[in-house]
Amino acid sequence: MRPRSKGGDKSRKPRRRKAATTPKRRARGGAVRRRRSSVAGQEAKIARLERELNDALRQQTATAEILKVISGSAFDLQTVLDRLVESAMHLCDADAANIWRPDGNVLKLAASCGHTREFKEFAQRNPITPGHGTVTGRVFLERKTVHIPDVLADKEFTGTGYQSRGRYRSHLGVPMLREGEAIGVFALTRSDVTHYSAKQIELVATFANQAVIAIEDARLHEAEKERTRELHESLLLLERERENKLMNVEAITASIAHEVRQPLAAIATNGSAALRFFERTPPDYEEVRAALHRLIAESHRASELFDSIRSLFRKTDQERQPIDVNEITLEVLKSLRGELADHGVTVDAELAPKLPLVEGHRSQLQQVISNLVHNAIEAMDTVPERKRLLRVKTEPRDDHVVTIALEDSGPGIDPKQIEGIFDAFVTTKPGGMGLGLAICRRIVESHGGQISAISDGKDGALFRLDLSIKAPASERFRW
Repeated sequence: MRPRSKGGDKSRKPRRRKAATTPKRRARGGAVRRRRSSVAGQEAKIARLERELNDALRQQTATAEILKVISGSAFDLQTVLDRLVESAMHLCDADAANIWRPDGNVLKLAASCGHTREFKEFAQRNPITPGHGTVTGRVFLERKTVHIPDVLADKEFTGTGYQSRGRYRSHLGVPMLREGEAIGVFALTRSDVTHYSAKQIELVATFANQAVIAIEDARLHEAEKERTRELHESLLLLERERENKLMNVEAITASIAHEVRQPLAAIATNGSAALRFFERTPPDYEEVRAALHRLIAESHRASELFDSIRSLFRKTDQERQPIDVNEITLEVLKSLRGELADHGVTVDAELAPKLPLVEGHRSQLQQVISNLVHNAIEAMDTVPERKRLLRVKTEPRDDHVVTIALEDSGPGIDPKQIEGIFDAFVTTKPGGMGLGLAICRRIVESHGGQISAISDGKDGALFRLDLSIKAPASERFRW
């Protein structure tokens, strides 16, 4: 018989035993912890890779934008440099970024981002001298990267003016090198004492290289523009020289026809007059003799005109002599006396006495005065109702210039045409060739003088020749 328990006949509930930890269970727990640690490690690695990927994408985007600006048709160096410092500052977690470029013996701020206006104005007034007193000057001098976590702890640093205005402590400077020579400095600063990572320093070096490429592209672009401009100017000069040569040929031919026509007409007139005087009964030998003398004089004048035109277009210096302006003016008026009388022109000559002599080619200056007198005669022919008066005046303008002025009472010249009146093939006459005044200007300018015209387009025109005095002092005055 089974003995009773003290608690009665109720069955006693069995006590649970604590399960013992077996090696298998311990292995399972370790695997879980390892899996959890591996997942955390993988998550950290993924986060790190994501950060690196984002940084790489940001860098790639910034580089692509900069290269796009560099390769653009409207390349602007300043825009590229500004974009570089801005990108470097953001990608390297800096507070400010600068690019410094040499200008003579100093470094000037070429681009800046993150700094105050006070800093930039201070930099403009105080360019950096290459040396160890500043990080920028040290980088440029040594042509190598300089990284200082705390500039105030650096014994050589003296750029306190920059530091106090820029409020920075850490400073990174990377040289911008072209063929081993420093052409600038790329600098980053932070307000706290800290180190730049090797990757950040490498990134700044990349931006520095891009800045060098941009500067070199800008230099080549400017050089190409300058070369294009020089080529364009050379082509214009060649074209102008060609046109001048063609104009010289045309001008010589036209000038011969224009200038020689007058003495030839005078020769024919005097020859006809001599025949008429000879055919009289009895013959008027005195008039015949006078007409023949005038004929001979006009033939000599024609010969001198050929010499004058030929010498005008020579490249070699012409033989010159002291000339009395009053004398050559009177000679021209005398030779044209008959023509002036035929056209009813009265001459009022006011010639200053004791004028200084000018140095020049006698026949060429006479040709200028003769052309101006003929132009005046033709102009006054168009207004028969007016009194035909030609005023001729000579005077010394100062110690170096003698002036010859010819003023007619014709219809004048349209003020709009005054400016180009001395250009070749420009004329105000219906049948004019437009060479007379152009040749006059060429002659006067070859003598170191100037010719000008004044007119209101209503009451005549005034032509003035200003001739330089170049004769020796002993020959300048006739007493």
